[in-house]
Order: sequence, then structure tokens, then C-alpha cells
Amino acid sequence: MFSKILISRCLCGYCQPMPTRPESICCREVSELSSKITHDMRCITQLSGFQVNCLDPEVLELSFYEYLEYEGPIGDAEQIHEIYRYIAYRRLARWIWHRLGRGNRRPLPSCAVKKIREQFPSEEYTGFQYAQNF
Repeated sequence: MFSKILISRCLCGYCQPMPTRPESICCREVSELSSKITHDMRCITQLSGFQVNCLDPEVLELSFYEYLEYEGPIGDAEQIHEIYRYIAYRRLARWIWHRLGRGNRRPLPSCAVKKIREQFPSEEYTGFQYAQNF
């Protein structure tokens, strides 16, 4: 089990302690989000675009069918919350960076990860991992 790193640079007020330094990033530190977060909002999680694209089960259901098309059927042991959380992370990355490509990963803001995990909880989480060499 990782020890949690306290986020001293949280600028939005919604971040949570994360197990690694790369995961301990605030939405206000992501330059691509500066045009999305307005002055009257503190955090990306307050944006309707985030809430609809990353937290709404009906929206994620459509992406789930696309997931099944590429990944094949899910096993009986796979929890739908885990898959929806994975899909929400992917949708968030696409919303922020549009397209990263295979092997090009970036950590998601801690505040957004926190909200997605609250919506689609699990007993344990994998966390951010850099891409493996191909």
C-alpha cells in the first residue's frame, strides 16, 4: 500500500492526496484546462461538460457499447463500476487533450479522479501508470 502524498499545490480546493507525485496534480495546473475553467468556477469538476461527459451513467453507457465493440464482452467478475470509471477517465483525457495516442499517457487532475471515484467506487484502485515500452 502506498503512503499518500499531501497535495500542497492544490489551487481549486477539491484535490485529494494521491499515492504518487505525478498523480498529485490540480486541474488548475493543466494548461489545456485554462480556457475551460472560468473565473467564477474554481474546479473542472464544477463544469457541466465534466459532469455530463465523465459522471453521467447514461452518457457512459454509450461509450460502454463502443468499449465492448473493441474489447469484446466483459466477464462475469468485472464490475460495471470499474468499467464506467475506466471509460470516464478516457473521456476526461480526450476532453482535455483531444488525443494522446498509444503509449502517450498523462496523469489526470486529482480533483477529477476523486469525483469519478466517488461516482463509480471500488475497493481498490490502480492509479496512474506510465505507458510500457512496446
